[in-house]
Amino acid sequence: MSGIEIAGLVLGAIPLVLASLEFYADGIAVTKRYLKFKHDFKSMLVELKTENTMCINSITMLLIGVVKPKEMNDFLEDPCGDKWKDPKFEKKLKERLGTTYESYLDTIREMNNVAIVFKQRLKLNDSGQPQFTDQKTFKEHYKRLKFSIQKSDYGDLMSRLKQSNTALHRMTTQTISLEALQQSSKLHRAQAIPKFNVINDRAHGFYSALRSGWKCPCHANHSVSLRLETRMDDVASDDDSEDSDDESMRDPFHVLFRYSHLHAASPTSPGSPKPWTWEEADVRIVEKQSVPTPAASGPGPKGVRFASQARNAVKAALDPNSNMKPIQDLCAAICTLQQPQREVCLELLATEIAKQKYGVHIYPEKDPPQNPEAWTVKSLRHVLQDSKFTRHDRLRLAVTLASSVLQLHETPWLDDNWSKDQIFFIKRSDKTIYDHPFVSQHFNTTQQSTPTPLPAALTRVIRNQTLFALGVSLIELWYGKHLSELHKLEDGPKDTGDIMNDLMTNYATADRLVDELYSEAGGKYSDAVRRCIRCDFDHRAKSLEDATFQKAVYQGVVNQLKENFDFLY
Repeated sequence: MSGIEIAGLVLGAIPLVLASLEFYADGIAVTKRYLKFKHDFKSMLVELKTENTMCINSITMLLIGVVKPKEMNDFLEDPCGDKWKDPKFEKKLKERLGTTYESYLDTIREMNNVAIVFKQRLKLNDSGQPQFTDQKTFKEHYKRLKFSIQKSDYGDLMSRLKQSNTALHRMTTQTISLEALQQSSKLHRAQAIPKFNVINDRAHGFYSALRSGWKCPCHANHSVSLRLETRMDDVASDDDSEDSDDESMRDPFHVLFRYSHLHAASPTSPGSPKPWTWEEADVRIVEKQSVPTPAASGPGPKGVRFASQARNAVKAALDPNSNMKPIQDLCAAICTLQQPQREVCLELLATEIAKQKYGVHIYPEKDPPQNPEAWTVKSLRHVLQDSKFTRHDRLRLAVTLASSVLQLHETPWLDDNWSKDQIFFIKRSDKTIYDHPFVSQHFNTTQQSTPTPLPAALTRVIRNQTLFALGVSLIELWYGKHLSELHKLEDGPKDTGDIMNDLMTNYATADRLVDELYSEAGGKYSDAVRRCIRCDFDHRAKSLEDATFQKAVYQGVVNQLKENFDFLY
């Protein structure tokens, strides 16, 4: 017998004891000799009825939401029925009770043991019924069976029953309260938007610092690749205080520094090798705090000042930057990492620290990259055709790209008209890491790429170019094909070389596929694609700089893609 079946037995056992007590009470009433026990016996009967009602209520509360409303009566009216034996039912209860499950069953077992002893002391038969049916013969059977009709003889059982019932009630109400809190917290997190504005600001600051970080004559050969992350858990906590040092990112940026394959040997040393190839690092972008003067800071509340000082003291004690090394040139600093000693934090940039809004702390990987000369870069355009790039990989990437759009929009890392050609993967040791996509930037100061603006006539059709690009990528990821491969003649001429015509054709193809997706990809994924392609968010605003619009995109696109992925995998 499974543990939860005992709960059904208790629901059936206590009413049997009650029915027997009522039968005995009626027998006492017709036997004048035992009338002195009538009041106490009735009192015990009332107490047991109360405990039985509490038990039923507790178990009913637990069943609500676990069993269907139309099946509730079947569970309560047939406590020993087959429904209590269903493994699926027990699994649902176990999930609901969580860590309370075993304690709950132990309490139920104790109540069942009390019911068993009650039956024994009342001399009931195996079916839990009195061994006689004629109340007028109560005196005769009372002497024969020798059961007690004094309340005091059942006091220990009533005490055990009350204690168990109280524990059962408390565990049930706590379980329901915790469930409500968890649902509320889940709803809050679903409605809350991660700190994308903070991440976006840090991404701007990081790029700005990198542009001034290459002091070497070979800067045109260098690139920095920024790994794309979902960062959906980077949400402000209710415990975050207003006077915390800053709105910081929970996790650092992860980057790859590359000495480009375009490197050429100098005329004076034609055979000179590259000083380095690849380096991998975590980068923390920290907002620099100005130190207030006593006159400017004022006295302030003593408690708040002490709390702030205490937090700062703890942070200072845990600060991993004890090996901080201020640097002026990234290339020269990376060259030093070729030496065995790599446990260092590079602070960029020492000579321009006063000009920077943020401090840039670079933490190289503890171990040097393995065989970096063999590393190669593959764009999403090429990866889409890779048979090893599974649908699981593609749908996971869909979530990452959608979240990354909110993090990096309108930064140099992600153009408005980005595409599969700007998303990269690193192939190491003959294996492409599909769950680590990157965007990349070269730092040739003489060549600054400027994004092509959307023709004015198209802005009424493609209301947000960045989201349209995301929608196209989502379509390509679902089908595992380029948009051009999904083109039909009815969509218009393609690859004409005319920006206006080609964009209109791409829009027509994507818009057609939006409706076709619903029969293949399901509601959540298709809704996300539709909103991106048609900018269908029921908002006048169309800029991701608008907080309300950004939240609508997060809930209507990013969350939908994440829920779809979690459901499938």
